Amino acid sequence: MIIEVDLLPGSRRPRGGGPLPATGTGRFGWVGRGRGLDPGLALLLAVWLAASAAAAILWLAQRSEAAALQTRLREAAADSARLAGIRTITDSIAAQVAEIQGRVALVEQLDGDRFVWPRIMDQLSRALPQSAWLVSIRQLSPAPDVSIEVRGVAASPIAITEFAQALEASEHLSGVKIAGSQKQSLDAGEIARQDFALTVGFDKGGQRRRTARANGTPD
Repeated sequence: MIIEVDLLPGSRRPRGGGPLPATGTGRFGWVGRGRGLDPGLALLLAVWLAASAAAAILWLAQRSEAAALQTRLREAAADSARLAGIRTITDSIAAQVAEIQGRVALVEQLDGDRFVWPRIMDQLSRALPQSAWLVSIRQLSPAPDVSIEVRGVAASPIAITEFAQALEASEHLSGVKIAGSQKQSLDAGEIARQDFALTVGFDKGGQRRRTARANGTPD
């Protein structure tokens, strides 16, 4: 005796051992009879389409950003080349300025105190009053900060003061100080005389005088 077990609900093998009836799954086996697309497969298809669209949008955005970055890179390269040219010109100008300054310094060094003493003597002669005369001139310090000691004789203390004020007002002399003053002992009938000594500094180009005026201090 043979017992048959039906494992497919709703399907019956016809009596007599004939073939099973068709299930209606369609050509591809995922379309049921009268039911359309399977919901799970439809959800999978929608997810795939959405992912493809998102990937396409992302690719387009990255491509646009890459194009913008390429444009900015070209602009940056152009700016770098322009700045490099400007820097080359600036370095050339700085080198020329340094060369000129070196030449000026060399000329000043060679010149040294070449015109110091002519200027000192000229200023002394211009400032000396008629009632005074010089006895000696002695250098106290070397160039560039030359200072001298001037000794002379004047007819009165007023002449000494006038001489000191005139030296202080001159263009290339400054720091005038009266180092000493003494009245000479005279015999009867001689004219009164006053010995004096001054210390004077040489001001090349009037630099110290301009600095004092800029600081608001008297010359």
